[in-house]
Amino acid sequence: MAAPAPGLLVGIIFAGYSTFKGEGHGDDWNLTSSCDGDAFMNAASSEPLSPVLREITGTYWVSRTFSLRFEIWSAEVTLRPEVRAKGIISDEHDAHARHWAAFCGNEMVAAARMCVHTNQEECPDAPAFTEICLPTPVATLNRLVVHPSFRNRGFGSELCHCRIEGAKTDGAKCVVGTYTDQRVASLEKCGLRLTGQKWILNHSESLTIVHAMVLEF
Repeated sequence: MAAPAPGLLVGIIFAGYSTFKGEGHGDDWNLTSSCDGDAFMNAASSEPLSPVLREITGTYWVSRTFSLRFEIWSAEVTLRPEVRAKGIISDEHDAHARHWAAFCGNEMVAAARMCVHTNQEECPDAPAFTEICLPTPVATLNRLVVHPSFRNRGFGSELCHCRIEGAKTDGAKCVVGTYTDQRVASLEKCGLRLTGQKWILNHSESLTIVHAMVLEF
């Protein structure tokens, strides 16, 4: 699918789900915060645009999340040489995952995915859950990325909630994920609990420790 023309993008994002009919699931959600800065002003009213959270599964925007992950994570951790060479961060799970993103005007500012697996050995971070037996199917919440300028506005929590609901809809018996120290408290508010196991991010060359968390339905 070709990228939408920049001049048409705001109309596409804010026109509602029917614009992408047949290419994804779900609806648009208006978030409570606003998009600050001239780049995110409504040309007709000169008012800040309201950020919109939507599912992007099956659209051009999924490939854009691969670049967004790389742009943000490469500035925050030391990526492995093979990851740096690609210039994107993606894996085999992106093809069967459901994807969500937050937009401010024509800019994607946050994204995340959810995958459902028939057994826990298929999970991206399966070694982090070897000491517990998870009910199946298992949904994994991962690849959350939020642009630094848009953090602390609730995007991460909203993306967590919509992915949990998506997992329930898709028949998962639990959701799991691995998270840094900074994100544990917010995930606990979403209902996830620590398992006691830890893991090292598989795209990072530095020793970035993450905690395994689970929520059973």
